[in-house]
Amino acid sequence: MIRALGQRLSLRSKLLLFLGCLSLGGTLILAAAALEYGRRAADHAYDQLLAGSALAIAETVNVINGELDADLPYAALDMLSLAPDDRVFYRIAAPGGETVTGYPDLPVPETMEVAGQPQFFDAFYRGEMVRFGILGRLVAEPGVQGWATIQVGQTQQAREDLARSIALDATMPILALSALALALAWIGVTLALRPLVRVGNDLRLRRPTDLHPVATPAPHEIQLLVDSLNRFMQRLRANMDTMQSFIAEAAHQIRTPLASLRVQAQTALDEDDPAVVRRSLERIERNAALASRLTHQLLSHAMVVHRGEAEMFAPVRLDEVVRQAIREAIPLADPGIDIDYSDSAGGVEVSGDSVMLREAVKNVLDNAVRHGCAGKDGIAVSLFVDGADDARCVSVSDGGPGIPEPERARAFERFQRGSAADMPGSGLGLAIVRRVVDAHGGGVALSDRPGGGLVVTLRFPPAPTTGVAS
Repeated sequence: MIRALGQRLSLRSKLLLFLGCLSLGGTLILAAAALEYGRRAADHAYDQLLAGSALAIAETVNVINGELDADLPYAALDMLSLAPDDRVFYRIAAPGGETVTGYPDLPVPETMEVAGQPQFFDAFYRGEMVRFGILGRLVAEPGVQGWATIQVGQTQQAREDLARSIALDATMPILALSALALALAWIGVTLALRPLVRVGNDLRLRRPTDLHPVATPAPHEIQLLVDSLNRFMQRLRANMDTMQSFIAEAAHQIRTPLASLRVQAQTALDEDDPAVVRRSLERIERNAALASRLTHQLLSHAMVVHRGEAEMFAPVRLDEVVRQAIREAIPLADPGIDIDYSDSAGGVEVSGDSVMLREAVKNVLDNAVRHGCAGKDGIAVSLFVDGADDARCVSVSDGGPGIPEPERARAFERFQRGSAADMPGSGLGLAIVRRVVDAHGGGVALSDRPGGGLVVTLRFPPAPTTGVAS
């Protein structure tokens, strides 16, 4: 329940609640301290009255005819008349303990030793709590020798009223200061949270497509949040721009084979000559295959982008990735094209996403299969470790037309194909490869194959830890 309440409360309410509880706790502690101080002050004041009354009585104690006698002065008890609602008790006892005058049943602690200095204690007497003061008067006369005891008691109504009055007088300023502190805290919290309100209003009033950085000035603590929000919006805007550009380019690329399919289908429907109809059907089949490949490449590109942003990397055996990619590429190769695989690395590992890595190698192999020439050395796939920087390398060589050096940088852009390409394609294969390699912190290079053809080399940094990916 407390957690649910905390989730419903605003940040301002939480701060004010915390400060209010802190102020209330401090007020209660100070009020308790004031009450304790009031009690001590009242006890000290009335104890002085008890001591004065006992001393005044002690002055009248003397020995007459061998017996202890006391002429009780009324002034001694008048000192205690300042508390008209309280009752007063007294007792004078001889050194042997016999009561000379007063209340003979007044309580006396057994452990208390009577002396010349006043001592005080509380005791329950006749249904009330009574404060007693007791002192001794040393008597050394013939027939009477020892300590005479003078005991004066008073109920505690007046001293409790005085203690409460002192505590109340001390607590009222404390309450006023607490109320002032809460008011200042409310003003301070409101002013401190005002930048958050401005940032919230800035974001709330924006158009859905407005992803520009928040320019609202804010304190240092809030500025960290604003900077993080701006970086997030910057990444989001870049992703949205990339997505919109990709969608526009993809729509344009898909529109062409679909339009060609429709034209060829209409031509076939209007023709009676079986030979013409067959040629139209063959064109429809080629355009359908092109549209299917383009769609597959678009989905593959989207998958690579998504997994690349997720960065769910783990140690991966690179040789297993390459073998799987070769197995998927073999059915697509012409019977006259051989795929030769060599591994001099000995089962090396990289830190990455096995699905993305397989997709990159498969796209390189797919390009080699589509553009490689039968009977011209085939396709060579090699896995090795570069001793210069310990990079894990996958190299794919084909016997195709290659890519002229001036066009190699542009070949990694989406929907771009080399001018020497003699087979239809989507222009997404190398773009996917570059996206995968960049996500893994590696690099990709294009070079000429001796005797003609293209060599594509993928380089990946080694995995930081050893272990086989599950």
